[in-house]
Amino acid sequence: MVSLLLHRLSQPGSHGPGSRAGRACLLTLLLCTGASLAAAPADPFLRSGPAAQPPVLSGPDQAPALPGYAPARPAATTPAAATSGGAVSAAVFGLPRFSTSGGVTRVVFDLPTGLRYALTPTFSGLRIDVQAGVGQTRTLAARHLTSPGGAVSDYTLTPDPSGGGLALLQTPFPLGGAQGWTATETTIASGGRVLILSLGAGLTGGADSTVTGSVQAIAGPTSPATVLPGAAGTGAVLPPQDQLPPGDTIPPPTSVPLPSATPALAGSADSSRLTVGVVSGSSSGTPAVAAPRIGKNPGLTRVVLDLPGGTGFRVTPLPLGLRIDLTGVSAQSLGSQFGAGQSGSGQSGLGQSGSGQSSLTPELRAWSFASNLTGVSLTLVTSSPITLRSGWRDVLLPASGDGQLARLAIDLSPALADTTPLGALALAPLRSAGSMLAFSGAPNRPKVVIDPGHGGSDPGAIGQVVEKEVTLAVALRVRADLNAAGIDVLMTRDSDTQLAASKITDLAMRAALGTGVAQMFVSIHVNSTEASSALRGYGIETWWNPNHPNSQGLAQNIQQDAVAATAAYSRGLKNNQSLAVLRQSRIPAALVEIGYTSHPVDGQNLADSNYLDRVAYGVASGIRDALQAGLGVNWR
Repeated sequence: MVSLLLHRLSQPGSHGPGSRAGRACLLTLLLCTGASLAAAPADPFLRSGPAAQPPVLSGPDQAPALPGYAPARPAATTPAAATSGGAVSAAVFGLPRFSTSGGVTRVVFDLPTGLRYALTPTFSGLRIDVQAGVGQTRTLAARHLTSPGGAVSDYTLTPDPSGGGLALLQTPFPLGGAQGWTATETTIASGGRVLILSLGAGLTGGADSTVTGSVQAIAGPTSPATVLPGAAGTGAVLPPQDQLPPGDTIPPPTSVPLPSATPALAGSADSSRLTVGVVSGSSSGTPAVAAPRIGKNPGLTRVVLDLPGGTGFRVTPLPLGLRIDLTGVSAQSLGSQFGAGQSGSGQSGLGQSGSGQSSLTPELRAWSFASNLTGVSLTLVTSSPITLRSGWRDVLLPASGDGQLARLAIDLSPALADTTPLGALALAPLRSAGSMLAFSGAPNRPKVVIDPGHGGSDPGAIGQVVEKEVTLAVALRVRADLNAAGIDVLMTRDSDTQLAASKITDLAMRAALGTGVAQMFVSIHVNSTEASSALRGYGIETWWNPNHPNSQGLAQNIQQDAVAATAAYSRGLKNNQSLAVLRQSRIPAALVEIGYTSHPVDGQNLADSNYLDRVAYGVASGIRDALQAGLGVNWR
């Protein structure tokens, strides 16, 4: 196109190169063409200065030399990269040059005089914090390049009001203290300094001795207990135990085994909740129903009623118990049992049901038969609240042969949650408060970091389930639910892997993901406790730290919605411990413990796919509600 225009302008006529109009047109064309080419990101190596030769870089692991640079030589004069007045030019630092060869992407930044910078390898790529020198004028401008190199999926530069900026080189693989990247500085022919970064999954080395900037081990606020000294990350020490999520400090059971799971009823999935029913078959007269049979299991009490054919029943949840109304039958005896402080039917203290022994348990405080107009009623008094969907379950087992009675079995436990199928329930699309348009159709959707705890050689809590397996299964469900609502998800892991062998490095890398690009961070864990106290640990709790003003609101939304979806016991919000994965995050962050693998009943919840569907939906719903309420970091 340019050559054609030049040819036409060179022809004789009023607009030829010899005319004033022709010369002006030709000059304008050349200037505009040169400016557009210099600014075009398609050729990041084209610069306005004179051409130079590539530098000589030593070392067997160095990637091919970049075009456009001369061998390193000492600077004799003031570097040309520094603008007049000491200003940091956005055109100099803000737009690096990219080159990819053999799976390694080279990124080159100009370093103006006085510019300070810090390199931070994270799970999502390399973070570069820059700051102009004292007395210098900040002229950094926002930059954004998509897919600038094979090993760099995205580049952004965000100016900071304090006079610096934050550059992010996102990679599809995690970076360690010296894994996945190298950094070196050199001097170009003009006398200026450049920072040369190499990014590749197989690279090792980190920053070499020529680098004048500092190298941080983690992103976010640091403390002496969480900083890894040196670029290579050597000498790391595991943080204090109170910096780990609850349950992470509990070792697998050894000499003292955890309580065994409650046995399932033969011939039943043991997960139904029948509120009204009729026993199949028929019987003559008004048969009598015997006193309930009560079985004691770890963390659960099973009450069994033997019912003849034709018996109707209705189960009504009470605030602290259940009432079972039976029709078409009578009671063999209107017996009852009451614990200390209870009384009824003329009895007080600990009563008997004809056997001379108490059948009360930690879950069942009392029971009593009473006559009504259509039959009898059995009232069960529990030690914990009962709802329509939690604290109990029942199943009707038909008679197995002639003369046999059907069995209405009722389990009582505060750890029993809703394990019925979730169905085709989906989150409502996230909507903008301003335009009320669904974000599902917007080009820049909000992003959330989901962190499945543990992974790889770190299994987490071990009981009836393995923590790393459950957290990943729930996290993948959360991602699917959020995607359907128009929310993008960044996963710290989507397979059975860990980010680093060192626990402190692993937690720091998880916390760093999403800094500057995501709106909030949510970590998913499974709780555990010692075998001696396993029966006292069950339910859902959500943790937050004061790392961000919106963290508590995020945790509150997650706790509320997760409990609503599962009907699990709510342990409430927790913030009395400083947790490394929350404290080191710079965006609103929460950690949800979705149950106890050490509890014999809660462990069964965690092994139930229906429960995992429900808890994932609740966590996703809480995240969506928090975003809708404006608790996430603003997105463009």
